[in-house]
Amino acid sequence: MIPRKYFRYALYALELLLLYVIEGTPGLLPVIYLARPLLLVSAAVSAAAFELPYFSLFYGVACGIVIDIGTGGVMGLSSIILGFICYYESSWNDKYIKNNIYFALLYSAVASAAVIGMKFFVFCYIRQFGGVFEIFKEHYVTRMLYTWAVTPLVYVLSFGISRTFTKEKRKIKVKKRKRVPPSQRSSASRRRAKRIEN
Repeated sequence: MIPRKYFRYALYALELLLLYVIEGTPGLLPVIYLARPLLLVSAAVSAAAFELPYFSLFYGVACGIVIDIGTGGVMGLSSIILGFICYYESSWNDKYIKNNIYFALLYSAVASAAVIGMKFFVFCYIRQFGGVFEIFKEHYVTRMLYTWAVTPLVYVLSFGISRTFTKEKRKIKVKKRKRVPPSQRSSASRRRAKRIEN
């Protein structure tokens, strides 16, 4: 029988495809200052909030590759950035930080700034276009903020997927120790009890 987690992973793959289509279809999302959000950045960060580190790493890399295919630039840079961020987000969840929407928004801000900032560096700064900082302020910062703003919607979708095909944790019953009457105790346990009383 196929493990349940593989069905959940298939849903994440469908999410990736769906968000890529929505992002690339003209007219589906409003354009603000010629900027559209990178929904796959939000998808990678949101999935990492619920899944294990190695799947989060793989999903972040997959989202990064699709971003590079769709937006151009140096292939693999977005995947390295997203894979790194998603792996550490998943590893640190419930160990050092609490898993909630606020920390997902924090990771989304870091990831969108890193990925979109790298795009600016490759497309504008290295090529030395005139007025690069005006372009950055008007278009790239807008794209970062737009990507960050749509994260809660993608987070809800990833939360729904994470709860699908997940086994409920069984409650472990702890047996209570029976008290042994003093007459039935061994001589060693009697000595221990006397020591405690004294």
